[in-house]
Amino acid sequence: MGFPDHPVSLVLLISLVFGVSDAIRLLKEGPMIDAEGREYKMVNLGDHSPPMHSGRPTVRVECTEVSMILFIKADFYNNGRLVSPQDLFLGDATYSKGKQCQAVDAGDGEYVIEADLQECGSKLTISEDDLVYSNNLILSPPVGSLGITRVAEAIVPVSCHYKRTHTVSSTVQKEPLTFSVLSKFPLGSSPISLKLKTDDWLGEEYSNTFFLGDPVHLEASYTGPDKRKLFIDICVATLSPDSTSVPRYCFIDNHGCFVDAKDGGLNSFFLPRLKPSSLRFQLDVFLFQNDLRNTIYLTCEIKATRQLWNSSPTSKVCNYMHSSWKNVDGTDGVCQCCKGVCRNQQPQDEICDTLTLGPLIIIPRK
Repeated sequence: MGFPDHPVSLVLLISLVFGVSDAIRLLKEGPMIDAEGREYKMVNLGDHSPPMHSGRPTVRVECTEVSMILFIKADFYNNGRLVSPQDLFLGDATYSKGKQCQAVDAGDGEYVIEADLQECGSKLTISEDDLVYSNNLILSPPVGSLGITRVAEAIVPVSCHYKRTHTVSSTVQKEPLTFSVLSKFPLGSSPISLKLKTDDWLGEEYSNTFFLGDPVHLEASYTGPDKRKLFIDICVATLSPDSTSVPRYCFIDNHGCFVDAKDGGLNSFFLPRLKPSSLRFQLDVFLFQNDLRNTIYLTCEIKATRQLWNSSPTSKVCNYMHSSWKNVDGTDGVCQCCKGVCRNQQPQDEICDTLTLGPLIIIPRK
């Protein structure tokens, strides 16, 4: 088979080839960042391609708090020849057989891929202001039995951009990342709070992004009408807001024993009290081994008691320092049960709540 003899046909063929080339080049621009740090740019196949069906782009990227979603037209090149969803996947050939990385038919001539931000070989790039998760959409059509193909291979760079100064969320959140779960109180009325604090402890921290190993600063407070002393019974870290989910790491345990300091948390400890009704503490942030997710949630069971002066085995604030337990409130003897099980000798008048903070985004250092 030779090239068309007619000059007009030859011109049309050349125009089509260069149109597809320009189209693939334009796709490399990727989504753009809006004023709030989210990106929803819709990418089309260029000015030289045929008109888009129903005015919709050929490849569209949407970014959520935890995932990248690709919407792909079956008429990938806008030339009337449909590609198969089995030929479209996110990431290189290593991920072509992964169900999460493979396109599926969404109906109405469109395919979709939804993958976690860390899945399918995505790469995280960190700048001073932005977090960028980038990957490639691959079109790899099969070769026919005679060694020919009628659809060109394509690699389309795609990415999700997030502002580090904003919460990575489907809706921009400019309030502190505190909310109550399993609370005995109506929403927003609990006298007990758990908040992120800035490094100097002078204000609330509105960014939820931290580098792996850096300390996160937290403050628990009681703001009820009566005088009470605040204690933390237990705090756990999980990958979801469900504090009973697995994996689960308990970093404060046994009614106020800061056990993370025994497990390598060099900057994990309670600070001296400024007043009985609050507790400041800091924790070396971490990730769960062999899990690709880089978000954690912190859940603490907090109580406020009428016991204003004396500590007890179940109302104490104990740091692990120099291979021994020390009580922030004095009387180190009540911390000795941190080596075993701390039990309450008598019932106490307590106001309790369970509070969850998150998600915290933990970024490995370069």
